[in-house]
Parts: sequence; structure tokens; C-alpha cells
Amino acid sequence: MIGLKIRIKKQGKTGKKPQIVNEPRVDGFELEGHLKTSIENLKNKLSTVSHLDVIPYREGVAVINIETRDIKKRPYLFSIIYFLRDRVRVIYSIVPGMSPKRRRLSIASYFLNLLTLVGDDYEVPLKQLYMFLEDMIKSMTEYVSSDYDKLFAQHDMLKEELEQLKKEIARLKESNEMLSRENYNLKRKLEDVTAALNALKKISDKTLAVKIQEWIAEHDSSIDVTEFAKVYGVSEARVEQVLNYLVTNGYLELK
Repeated sequence: MIGLKIRIKKQGKTGKKPQIVNEPRVDGFELEGHLKTSIENLKNKLSTVSHLDVIPYREGVAVINIETRDIKKRPYLFSIIYFLRDRVRVIYSIVPGMSPKRRRLSIASYFLNLLTLVGDDYEVPLKQLYMFLEDMIKSMTEYVSSDYDKLFAQHDMLKEELEQLKKEIARLKESNEMLSRENYNLKRKLEDVTAALNALKKISDKTLAVKIQEWIAEHDSSIDVTEFAKVYGVSEARVEQVLNYLVTNGYLELK
């Protein structure tokens, strides 16, 4: 584990103390109790739980459970249960951002487990336990109801988002079908153009030169380049290119 070094800025001359934030707050409850045997027996029984600190406190014992500490190694999330001769007192911390009801339920569960452990040495009157459990059940119901409200709200929000997504999928599907049709039409046009180009490639320059000469002979020594190109399915530029070749090489004479 890598050690963490923290430099703490000393207080300046202004005398202002650094602001402390995110400090936990403390809550708790108290019930009637009764020590059935001796404090020593109670202490020994509680000491069997390794992560607990059990120390004498007045006419009883204090059970300290430190769950987390802050950067100064001070207890941050913790609980202390005082088992006294005539009552039991529980205090615990609640850190910022933590649900107080959930924390109270967690501490109640932990407290009842300890009562079960020390049942031969310490007891809480049934009436007190019933009242305590009734309060815990009420807190649990409120906490769970709150969670269900959040779940239902999230469910409604997700349901609405799902409907929006379904509409978007339908729109995209329709758009995709339209693009598919356009793609098909473009493919057909491309095939037609390709076929036309292939047809043009079949007429060699030599054959085209003969056709031009035959055309001129049949049309009173003249040629309409546009009409000729249309009849033979070639470009006007190619017709002009072959005509230029025939003239420059003496096969045709300009008048």
C-alpha cells in the first residue's frame, strides 16, 4: 500500500480557522435495560466480536464500533452502545449524503444482533422492544415507500423514453426504406450508364472513322456532329477527335 502524505496549512495571522465541511451529525435513542449477571460477564461476551472495542463505562460497558475514519484518523462513521445497569443508550453518526432513515435501520439491526448475543447477561423489557420495533417498522415503511416512489418515477420516465425511441426507430425504418428505394434506382441508372459506356467502347476509332467517311459521302460532303453522335451513341468530343485525325492525316479535305 502506498503511503499518503498530507500537508495541513497552518492558521494565518488573521486568526480565521479553516472552514470544516462534511462533518457527520450524531443521532441516537435510549431504552430501558436490565443487567442480569455482572458487568464482567457482559464485557467478556461482547469482547468475542473482534472488530468491537469494549470498555468499562460507569456502571456498565461501552461498545464502540468505528466503521470509517477521516484523514485525521478521527472517527467518522461510528456507533457507541452503552449497556448500563438500568438502561441502554445508542448513539451513532450520520455522514452527509446518507439517508438518516436507512442509517437508523442499519443501527437498529446491529443493536438487535448484539442484544441476541448478550441475552443471558442483559435484557430489554418486551414492552420497550415492541415499541422500538414498531418505530423501526414505521421508518422502514416510509423509507421503502420513498424508494418505490423513486422507482415508479424512474419507470414512468423510462417508459416515456422507450416510446420516444420506438417512434424514432419507426422513423428511421421508414427513412431507411426510402433510402433503399433511392439506392435501387441509382443502381439501375448506374447499370444503364455502364452499359452505355461499354457500348461506346465497342466502337473502335478505326470503325468510327469509316462511319464518319460513309456519313459524309451520303450527306453531300457534310456532317452534323451532334446528329452523328446521337445516331451512333458516342460523344460529340470523340466524333470531333476522329474528324480532326482524318483531316490532319489527309483522309478528308476541308472546303
